Amino acid sequence: MKENKYIELIAQHLSGEISEEDRKDLMEWVNSDAKNQALLKETTQLWKISEEYDSPFETNVNDAWKKVEQKIEVTNDLKDSSAKVIRLSNFKRFLQIAAVFLIGAIGLFFFFQNQEPELFAFNTNEEQTLDFLLPDSSRVVLNENSHLTYQNLDGKRIVTLEGEAWFDVKHLDSIPFEIESGEAKTVVLGTAFNVRAYPQEDIIEVSVERGKVAFFEKKNIANTTLLPAGKEGIFYKKEKKIEREERKNENAIAWRTLTLDFENVKLEKVFETLERYFEVKIEADSNIKKCTLLGNYKNPKIEDVLNYIEGVLGLEYKINGTEITITGEGC
Repeated sequence: MKENKYIELIAQHLSGEISEEDRKDLMEWVNSDAKNQALLKETTQLWKISEEYDSPFETNVNDAWKKVEQKIEVTNDLKDSSAKVIRLSNFKRFLQIAAVFLIGAIGLFFFFQNQEPELFAFNTNEEQTLDFLLPDSSRVVLNENSHLTYQNLDGKRIVTLEGEAWFDVKHLDSIPFEIESGEAKTVVLGTAFNVRAYPQEDIIEVSVERGKVAFFEKKNIANTTLLPAGKEGIFYKKEKKIEREERKNENAIAWRTLTLDFENVKLEKVFETLERYFEVKIEADSNIKKCTLLGNYKNPKIEDVLNYIEGVLGLEYKINGTEITITGEGC
């Protein structure tokens, strides 16, 4: 590993046996990163602690032991009986333990410094949703054909989302929860909201149920839109702009609740909701779209809603695969 090379250079630097070329290389590496500077500082402190043992810090362990043995004379015929005798084998063992500790400390330093925070990933397929808790206890419900990752990084909770998800974020002071969804980003501390960001769609939607979020284009943080409860933000990918408006689509999380609720909603909006929920395409004349609908549907089927519209408003519908045509006089 590259770090091993510089550990050896640090050892040569501390022992005074480093070449000028290697010293320049080492200093460039040290100055390139605060972590490298911290390692040099920690290693230098450990070196100073070990100086009292007159033990050279070398990468060649056998040569190091030979030098130590040359400096130490051990005899069992000491005239001063009060003197403390340390056998070479015992002292060597002590140095071995110290060396293991020093090298281990350096290894642990690099291990923790280079450890990447754990990355959690979640995926759903066609007609599959997933309800789970993130490591910070935030709840997420992931819609079909979606991909989400979570990572605690640099004091932030970082989420990437491709698809659609509903969030109930655990409030943690000073630890923001950031969602990167394509070209847009949503930042919160604790709230409940829905994000829809499928790559194939021309818009990214954030609908706030509770609390407040900041919504902005990642490349233009200065143009941040604050969305309180009851508001939704729509980022138009082509125009590179965000519009804030009242939550027109009260069924934005119908995919999670499995309930469609229309309270005097114009059919134009009803059709948009049905198209999204059932993944169909509905064609109807403008005079029909002006009519309103009142009704609540639990675990709905497309035929149930269309039959109700047909019976109450006197309209007719035809289904051809995923295409639906609605005809009639309208209101």
